[in-house]
Amino acid sequence: MKSGTYPKCRSAEIYLSDSPYPDPIFVKSNTPSIETFSTCAYLCLDYGHLEIYFSETSVALFGKGKSLTESIPESTNWEKA
Repeated sequence: MKSGTYPKCRSAEIYLSDSPYPDPIFVKSNTPSIETFSTCAYLCLDYGHLEIYFSETSVALFGKGKSLTESIPESTNWEKA
């Protein structure tokens, strides 16, 4: 979908929502901090398909944000399927 066409249905009616923090994902851990990852969503109007992509690093108010790959395994609100 990122190319403007959805490969599963070949639709070109793709819309993007990438405002700075449209629908963030929150990752809780045993520490007092909560990591926040911004998202980018693609929607196919013809068939209703939705794809959501997450940023690779969290929004950091102070210092450097954690990466998604290091935050999720340590989280208390996400578990491996």
